[in-house]
Amino acid sequence: MNSTTISIEKAAEILKSRDNFTILSHANPDGDTVGCAHGLCRALHKMGKKARIRCADSFSSRFSYMWEGMEFGDFPEETVISVDVADAQLLGDLRGEYDGKVLLAIDHHVSHVDFQEYLCIEPHAAACAQTVYKVIKAMGVELDSGIAACLYTAIATDTGCFKFASVTPETHIIAAELMKYEFDFADINYVHFDLKTKERIAAEERIYREIKYFLDGKCAIVVLPKDLFDSVDSEDANGFADIPRRIEGVEVGATIKERKNGVWKVSMRSKSDVDVQKICSEFGGGGHKNAAGCSFENLTPDAIIEKMMPVIEKAVN
Repeated sequence: MNSTTISIEKAAEILKSRDNFTILSHANPDGDTVGCAHGLCRALHKMGKKARIRCADSFSSRFSYMWEGMEFGDFPEETVISVDVADAQLLGDLRGEYDGKVLLAIDHHVSHVDFQEYLCIEPHAAACAQTVYKVIKAMGVELDSGIAACLYTAIATDTGCFKFASVTPETHIIAAELMKYEFDFADINYVHFDLKTKERIAAEERIYREIKYFLDGKCAIVVLPKDLFDSVDSEDANGFADIPRRIEGVEVGATIKERKNGVWKVSMRSKSDVDVQKICSEFGGGGHKNAAGCSFENLTPDAIIEKMMPVIEKAVN
């Protein structure tokens, strides 16, 4: 699809000139896409515009403070935008409905595949919320505690609470600006980084038992079958991808998650100079240098590992 890359200011002009928005989040939503969607939606509401949010999968109850007090209403859809969506495939079950209908995509993935008419992207940004923050400011919307809480959550969760190598001085500056508004950022960090349900603990125990090591311990991979997710919150499940990377000596960690219809989603993480975005791009995926993903269909987990391992080995060595 032919797409035009535009500036922050141009993106703001487009949003100011239009109405009746549908904001799309990616399937299997994480804090960045949820926070961007609700922060931008709140900003559009403050401008007197109509806006709603759609996602192929439900949002975790841990994000409930984001939509507290919001009313979306019913209106004819005119303008479709996406936030933190790197590829139309990531829209999940909504892809067919919105194929060719996305006017503006706001993103930060270096691996972004065009599916929109206009693209506002900052590949250097640690979280898409950094760019959404700038767009909201460029629209002339005065931030409030609701918008700030959404965008802070997006930045914090996409940076591992500011631990990842993608974090820049700008990331901290924007987070500090957001913290000037009255919201409980300490509680947000507790909910998303410290709080664990009993079900999450049980699932982690199972994961640690089933991790397999490759390349003399430099690579750790664990298979996550569907039944593992029956009793855990969706946000808990998102955190599983980080577990293999935390192990001493592991340079590349991966989870192979069973989805549906024979699809397995690979989430890959690295904590060194290994570029997992390049690894995943070999299999039609993408993401960031230290956090990326790809999908496989109609293969067993063992076959997927066998397919990936030569590429991982080359990247590690």
